[in-house]
Amino acid sequence: MSESGKLDLNLLNIFLEVFRLKSITLAADSLGMTQPGVSGALKRLQQQIGTDLFIREGRGITPTNAAIQLAIQIEPALQGINSAIGTLKQFDNQQYRQFRILVNESALAKIQPIVEADQTLGKIAIEFNMVPNNEEDLLNSLSMQKADLAIDIHYPKVNGYKTQKVQDDELVLIARKGHPRIDGTIDQVQFYSEKHVTFRMRRSNQYTADYFTTLPLKERKISAECDSLIAMCALISASDCIGSTSRYIANRFANQFQLQVLALPFETIPVQQYMIWHKRTDNHPSHQWLRDKILQYLKSSQ
Repeated sequence: MSESGKLDLNLLNIFLEVFRLKSITLAADSLGMTQPGVSGALKRLQQQIGTDLFIREGRGITPTNAAIQLAIQIEPALQGINSAIGTLKQFDNQQYRQFRILVNESALAKIQPIVEADQTLGKIAIEFNMVPNNEEDLLNSLSMQKADLAIDIHYPKVNGYKTQKVQDDELVLIARKGHPRIDGTIDQVQFYSEKHVTFRMRRSNQYTADYFTTLPLKERKISAECDSLIAMCALISASDCIGSTSRYIANRFANQFQLQVLALPFETIPVQQYMIWHKRTDNHPSHQWLRDKILQYLKSSQ
């Protein structure tokens, strides 16, 4: 312990970031520090408490048992302190601030046009990027503050992150108007006899229809696989293939692509959208403002 007998809270925050990311390099990026600065902070903390906190293992680092116990005890307290400080800071939309939001295609189609038309944003800018293909990248983006918020149909069940369901949708089938065999309804026999344009969801790596039906689907005749729901609508409009998408996307582009919107001949589960964010930002006025804005946008798009 130092001569004053007091620990520097900044050292504890740096320790927790290294502990959480298991990397001095990633922690330095997250904290906006240099790697030597993070290493020096860890060294000072270890000297103050008189024990090693990390050991080298291959090219990375592994926390000692002392580090694990320290993190368990101090993380809730530091989160409370950071939240209390955050609530004292006022948010002003007349001061420039850029938010970055990770979204799936359906959320992007809903929100981006509303943001562009919003005259109440002041000097606030909102940038949208697609959600990463895997959950680890998504969590790292939120943890390292490369993104402020994410909106997706999946949500991580991991400590340190918060989620809120923001919208319900449902899965439907689309086919072109004037289809030679389909007009208004479709049964299971027709479903399996037609060729399909499929959409493989980014993080689950499953086709949409397989993910949102209650029973496993049999093998289908696949004509094309898309990574864009709008591209799927365009392909179906120009062929006799069929495909599955959310009702919002189907209704939004039905007239533009001359599509029929049909009920699936299977029992489905709801298509639910979630907001996802890191707990450390939960009480920050700027982040509360952002979440409230997103809820307003989604409500107005219903």
